[in-house]
Amino acid sequence: MKKQLTVALGLAVLATPAFATKARLQALGEDSYGSAYINDNRNIWLNSAQVNNHKDLVTYEFGGNVNQDSNETARGEGGAFKAMGNMVYGVQFGGASNTGNALRTGAGLISATGDFTDPTNPTDVSYQGTGLEENNIAVFVGGDMGLKWGANLEYAKTAQEDSPVSSEAMRTRLGVIMGDTQVYANINLINNAKGETSVTPSAGAVNLDGTAKFEGDLGYQVGAIHAINGNTLFVDYRSFDMSSDINATGTLGTIDQKKDISSKQGEIGIGRVERLNDKTSLFLKGSFFMRDIENDHGKGAGTSATLFGLLCSNGGITACEEYKTQRVPVVIGLETEATSWLTLRGSVSQVVWGTNKINGTESTVRNSTAINAGATLKFGELSVDGVIGTADAATAVAGENTAGGNGTLRTDNLMSRVAMTYRF
Repeated sequence: MKKQLTVALGLAVLATPAFATKARLQALGEDSYGSAYINDNRNIWLNSAQVNNHKDLVTYEFGGNVNQDSNETARGEGGAFKAMGNMVYGVQFGGASNTGNALRTGAGLISATGDFTDPTNPTDVSYQGTGLEENNIAVFVGGDMGLKWGANLEYAKTAQEDSPVSSEAMRTRLGVIMGDTQVYANINLINNAKGETSVTPSAGAVNLDGTAKFEGDLGYQVGAIHAINGNTLFVDYRSFDMSSDINATGTLGTIDQKKDISSKQGEIGIGRVERLNDKTSLFLKGSFFMRDIENDHGKGAGTSATLFGLLCSNGGITACEEYKTQRVPVVIGLETEATSWLTLRGSVSQVVWGTNKINGTESTVRNSTAINAGATLKFGELSVDGVIGTADAATAVAGENTAGGNGTLRTDNLMSRVAMTYRF
């Protein structure tokens, strides 16, 4: 009888589709670029060796052509992954880096709702583009020889080098899985751009029009993950250095300067997935998170200090002269198969201790409780995922609907960040 029960539980686990979207991870309080302790296809962006565990599928993330991916403004992307023997190959389109675009914006490359236009010649196509990452193509390859390995190369380029607006980015991801241990390194190879800066930080407060150049110097993300006694220990460190050259004129005067930006981020923590029964899993995570950004645009008096001070006060932390935060976020998530065709999930997260230091002013992290919820509709091997509301524990930024603080389930906008996965 005991043996039969064990087999039945095993079959139930195997029969459960392997969900693989940003919607699922964010509903469980995780970053959409992968989780150290939750099994999900998005983990290929954290450790490329995970491509061995997520193959023979196609996935589509519904959204628009936006520069900064979020629940409110989802960026569309999609790809396919196929096993051939002991090798796995894959390609993904549209997965631009949120970090890269945020740093470019902080450097003065301000995104627009549409393409920039030469005011003297609106039909000049050489001005098309925002100077941010666009048209990203990522290629994956992995193999299993007892030791699972994976590699990725991602490239994006718009316009030509002599164009007034251009962008080029290239990065590689390398990783291995050795039993219960994972090690990965994601390295920035090229990250350059030039474009126009055109911004009004807050209702008529200031404007700036001109040109900006962005040059990435060194960028990398390294980390290790180890599973032990049902727990997952992880450490992750990221470092990005870059410089920008701005020549612009606005209501506050003229800016003509070359400045540097540095961003450091680290996290160490523990996660655990507790199987409550054959249909329900409990997710627990606690960590220590820190981030340190220095941007010398705002140093000194005058136009640049005022402009980038306004950008910083409006939430653009990469434009702050100094931004430091230390936090201890805790996440409790739950996922259950409500029926054979419906899986529901949700999470609550809170920064139980945290401080912010912005341009020398220190404060505690307040109002950090975030409630996330999501669902998956299953049609055989096809899964449709969505988020009811989302917020990230590390940044405590609330999204729409339930996580926006209204406590309301809107039937006119039931799911956002919708995605579809088909396994073959």
